[in-house]
Amino acid sequence: MSSGHRYEAVGDGNIGVEAEVISPVRDTGSVNDESIGYETSIPIHPKILAPLSYMVPLVAGLIVILLERRNTYVRLHAWQAVIFSLAVGVFSMLLFWVPFVPTLIHIVSFFATGVCMYRAWRDAETLTFFKLGVVGDFAERQVLGSTVLPF
Repeated sequence: MSSGHRYEAVGDGNIGVEAEVISPVRDTGSVNDESIGYETSIPIHPKILAPLSYMVPLVAGLIVILLERRNTYVRLHAWQAVIFSLAVGVFSMLLFWVPFVPTLIHIVSFFATGVCMYRAWRDAETLTFFKLGVVGDFAERQVLGSTVLPF
């Protein structure tokens, strides 16, 4: 279905393009040592915020896109959640006349969303972005700024 891509961790938790994962520098004298290197605009750790983008289709992802400005890992997952939910909606509307196809699309999307949520939670420590094929590529283009067109 898709593969994980590794990105370089930058001091504030942002992500560079296709580099090895580098653990954030931790200051042992800090009180809240767990959040160093993973700052977000929203006061929620990326390990929670990235999977939260997938919770309510379209709505949660849009909220995270609008509010989160600092953490690229979280923004990648939010964009992927929004694009995926839009694609599911469009395909189920286009194929509504075929018996059981919209239901099958929604069942598959439910499990795909669960996999994305799990991978966003699990990979938050290494900042590995789990991509859903073309949807993940398009999300990368949106966040990393190369082009907004998928071709």
